Amino acid sequence: MDFGELINIKKYFRFTGPPEHWLTAIKYMTWGLEEKYKERWQEIQPGDIFFIHSTGSNSSLFKNAKSGILGLGIVAANFSIKNDFLWLREHLDKKNYWPLLIPFSEIYIFSELSSLDSWDASKVDEKSKTEKLISELLKQAIPISSISGFPQMGSFSKVSTDVAKQILFDNKPLHLYSADSESSVFESKRTELTKVSNAVEALRYEGTLLPFDNISTRTVAGESHFTRDNELLARAEKSHSSIINRLIGIFQSRGYETLSNRNVDLYAHNKEKSFLFEVKSTENNNFRPQARKGVVQLLEYEYFEISKYISDKNYNFKEKYDLLIPSKIPKDDKYINFINDLDIGVALADGNSLKPIGNDFGFSKI
Repeated sequence: MDFGELINIKKYFRFTGPPEHWLTAIKYMTWGLEEKYKERWQEIQPGDIFFIHSTGSNSSLFKNAKSGILGLGIVAANFSIKNDFLWLREHLDKKNYWPLLIPFSEIYIFSELSSLDSWDASKVDEKSKTEKLISELLKQAIPISSISGFPQMGSFSKVSTDVAKQILFDNKPLHLYSADSESSVFESKRTELTKVSNAVEALRYEGTLLPFDNISTRTVAGESHFTRDNELLARAEKSHSSIINRLIGIFQSRGYETLSNRNVDLYAHNKEKSFLFEVKSTENNNFRPQARKGVVQLLEYEYFEISKYISDKNYNFKEKYDLLIPSKIPKDDKYINFINDLDIGVALADGNSLKPIGNDFGFSKI
């Protein structure tokens, strides 16, 4: 998929700090903001893109520090507030300067780094090793002067789409650091269900850039601290996106609202009926494991996401349906019967309607 389809939907930020702090951020996949930014910190959402801006030696503890853009990353969901010390300046001054933590699911650095496993950001006596890592980190930095309109004042600000494009479409290799980005309903910062008009908008809150050709072709496998969840990649596959677009077209043409977030593939409703969809790219030889995963997701999202949405909006639907949508007609009749026994429907998005596979509980009458 071309990132150009998504670039105007994403939100962008610039985080600024000395290079030694960015080494800590890469190692622990998090950044911190001062308490004064709490209101703006709460506006940051999973899936937002941030640009890594290093300050020069005037605000660093190391003389080889210099200003530049070091890379970019994706915001994850597990926001938190810390009460201890993480960055070197905090350890030196014994003060919790940056308590508002922003988690990262992926960081892409322009330069190749030596391993950070044995490096301890809190130890001043590791000065020579830190200086070496800083030199590596800054080696392929983009000068601020080469990016027209890049904001430089303060430690945190929004970045315009025009500025973001200049950095995102640079040809530098990207060295990837990734955290555990597995989609979970047990998140400290939920992404609200928002209206979507196509499958690309449904990717607004995803925590990875790897499905996009513009990024994946430049990415070099870096130091991955956890296993990345391939579910995020699946949501960007052409077959998956095509089905989502078909479903959106079917329901919007009948006056339904269509919504999504980083967990829910699609939720459609009018005043009387609601439909929760989980879309799976399937073949006959993988229908059962894909369906098993989809059933669990439908049950979780119905319980944690949809019930809250319905309660918040004070809706009272006469009919509610949970539907698994495979990409091909499955031949596993026994498993379809099992799914139906859970009051979950199976259907194809066929033309301008839903074609039931197995029992139709009434969901085909949209």
